[in-house]
Amino acid sequence: MHKSLCSWMLVGLAVLAAAGVARAQEEVFPLDEVERGQRGYGLSVFQGTEPERFEFEVIGVWRNVQPDVSYILAEFSGQGLEETGVIAGMSGSPVYLDGRLVGAVSFSWPFSNRAVGGITPIESMRELLDVHRGLTSASLGIEPFDLAAILEGRVDESKLVAALARLEPEPIAGARPGVQWLASGFGAQSRRLLGAGLGELATAGSGVSRMAANELAPGSSVSGVLIDGDFSLAATGTVTDRADRSVLAFGHAFLGLGPLNLPMATSEVVTVISSQYSSFKVANLGPIVGAFDFDHSAGFRGEMGRVAPMVPLKIGLNGRTHREVNVRIASLPQLSSTLLAISVLGALDVDPEAVGSESFQMTANYDLGSAGTLAVRQSFDGPGAGLEMVLHLFAITGFLAQNDFAEVDIAGVDVEFSWQAERQMAELVAAHASRTRVRPGESLEVSVDLKGYRGEIFRRTLELRLPTDLPAGRFSVLFGDGVSIDAARLTLEGAQPTSLAQALDLLGSLHSRRELLALGLFRGAGLAVPGAAMPRLPDSIRSLWGAAPTGDAKPLNLAVSQQLGVELDRPLTGLLRVDLQVEHERPWSGQEKKSNEKGRSD
Repeated sequence: MHKSLCSWMLVGLAVLAAAGVARAQEEVFPLDEVERGQRGYGLSVFQGTEPERFEFEVIGVWRNVQPDVSYILAEFSGQGLEETGVIAGMSGSPVYLDGRLVGAVSFSWPFSNRAVGGITPIESMRELLDVHRGLTSASLGIEPFDLAAILEGRVDESKLVAALARLEPEPIAGARPGVQWLASGFGAQSRRLLGAGLGELATAGSGVSRMAANELAPGSSVSGVLIDGDFSLAATGTVTDRADRSVLAFGHAFLGLGPLNLPMATSEVVTVISSQYSSFKVANLGPIVGAFDFDHSAGFRGEMGRVAPMVPLKIGLNGRTHREVNVRIASLPQLSSTLLAISVLGALDVDPEAVGSESFQMTANYDLGSAGTLAVRQSFDGPGAGLEMVLHLFAITGFLAQNDFAEVDIAGVDVEFSWQAERQMAELVAAHASRTRVRPGESLEVSVDLKGYRGEIFRRTLELRLPTDLPAGRFSVLFGDGVSIDAARLTLEGAQPTSLAQALDLLGSLHSRRELLALGLFRGAGLAVPGAAMPRLPDSIRSLWGAAPTGDAKPLNLAVSQQLGVELDRPLTGLLRVDLQVEHERPWSGQEKKSNEKGRSD
């Protein structure tokens, strides 16, 4: 596994400081002076790290495509562009008329028979230099994650694909922005999902570019880094303009977030691949030398030497041997869940045995900074179990990063998982109580029969100690896997968290499918209020809550008396009920006792 790119940050900064870089902004060719037929040249990297010259001819000005937004249309030539068309990765390539900077190549049309594309005027891009850095980032418009979806497992692959698709820059009046996605280290499963969301994906090398930080100049290849480490994912374009430490690039929006903090890296182009759809650059991702801090329809603004925080993600793989994958993901709350999920899926691809396996056991520990820690564990079984595990982490991380209660700083995540090739799931088929007539405070045994995946029957026994305050009457006990019992408990209690602390407590209380749990229920009038369940309340208290102006209290007809269980060596599924009759002090006859001991309920 190669050394993390960020370790080269200090090298880049030292070179930059030693060089004392200070570039004056180039003279501008105004949009008002652009006319059809004018000829000029541009700069972009087609191989290596040195920008090379290409030519263009103005077709015309495409005015007011969006409110107060105009583009220059041009036909490009030289460097083989007549055959390849505009190349993905050329976004931001500076173009000049009469020796003055007029703008940046920003988009083109797939399958075009001519190398025709759009140019974003440099006047629009330079306005980004004056934008205040203290603004709030925009949302990506991804549907928020709710706790119910996590509990019920209602997060499917399409939601992750949709989240990945939001990384792809928005089309510009039907044309494709000229950004190029680079990915390295990902295997077949993860590349399939990345491709489904991002479209065309080029394989990147992860070797360190020879380019020094002070050589990042107009026409140089530059990347916004979303993942680095044992895997990398970056969007690559070209530097348009640079003045001292400020960098302008791309000529179009990346994510449209406005303010952001995204690592900025150099890159070196290996070659250009011609494609009928859209030609692209194959590149090696270089060292991180700064950070992009503003993302706008006119382009990307970056600053040399700026440090963008990243979230460390450690993934342990436990198969025949133990392996460890280490990556860092961009610290962007809007993207945390997406980047973590695709990284974990990438880790699954590391071991071929894990790819085809059908049973996974996972634990994940979240460092939430000042909010504390969160530990979750779960089992997944059946075809697609690995992806199901990834989607579970995707949902939990998404909820944490974008919850409605309070901002959460995800400082780091450790994930461990192991797998088995065949399905392991067992089904609950019957439950038998040693007796059905009981008194408060007594103990009794309940045997639970389970059927394995291959049909074998086996039995587990739980010892139940009944609560001492049970009222006389029916007392029902639910037996099931951890997920089913959690869902039943939360449905019965109906109390939704009203604070981050309550939400974290709820997530931390969730059980694994490997746990066989018993949940005791009895009738008792109570209330579910915001953040808490209050069973068996006196009538006077219930009346007071019910009369409250908020109207948030909901009646509870069943009370959860206890929850206990044992952990098995395999996941299980199913939910069974055993009904007991609670009696108080009336003495039993010998015949009654004998009859009761024979009783059982399925």
